[in-house]
Amino acid sequence: MLTPLVEDDPRRVGPFAIHNRIGAGGMGTVYLGFNADGRAAAVKVPDARFADDPEFRERFRREVAAARRVHGRAVAAVLDADPEAVAPWLATEYVEGTSLADAVLRHGRMEERLLHGFGVGLADALIAIHAAGVVHRDLKPSNILLAWDGPKVIDFGIARAAGVPSHTRTGILIGTLAWMAPEQLRGERAGPPADIFAWGACVTYAATGHPPFASEQADVLTRMREDRPPDIAGVPDGLAPLVRAALARRPEDRPSAAE
Repeated sequence: MLTPLVEDDPRRVGPFAIHNRIGAGGMGTVYLGFNADGRAAAVKVPDARFADDPEFRERFRREVAAARRVHGRAVAAVLDADPEAVAPWLATEYVEGTSLADAVLRHGRMEERLLHGFGVGLADALIAIHAAGVVHRDLKPSNILLAWDGPKVIDFGIARAAGVPSHTRTGILIGTLAWMAPEQLRGERAGPPADIFAWGACVTYAATGHPPFASEQADVLTRMREDRPPDIAGVPDGLAPLVRAALARRPEDRPSAAE
């Protein structure tokens, strides 16, 4: 939902004239901007307190690099970026639509007639992401926008190139618990199968209104130790076997995005 700018908001970022706020969080703000040709963009500007943090700068560079490598109709495309600016920024295509999280919160679970197309579109996004040698690592309902032509995946803030060692120490969790694969919960390296697990979790959420596993800390610790089956009651019969396979505990037992 667009909201007016506040006094401290920038009026221009790079070549983009800033018109509204799209959203804000602990790490920064996303604005609606327009370039000289009138093209709309979602312009992400990290909070000023992170600008001088070398570790944050490096993470932001990786985000820009990962997002630039991915091309697909189900992924918000990068339009421009300057990770070396005094105030670094990243501009992606503006997607007019609500997030899956907001849609389910406001309107309930997705109708079955729409669910198949949603699952296909989200898998298509992962095909493009993985084909570029990137792992998203934070696929969740708030990072999936429901546009008129299908879902669009956004926010590569903790993505990384596949095969590149993670700088995260074992035991440090990156991502959001309810959507994370078991190997992520254990602090291990997350490859493409972790995104497949998140696909299964997000399709479950769209179909039922809840994730397949609880996200409270005690439940997560139990899930790390035990092989509890996912709660996918309510997922249509035509999708249930594939969702169950995507939610397999072992990464090697999950299908690929193309499958």
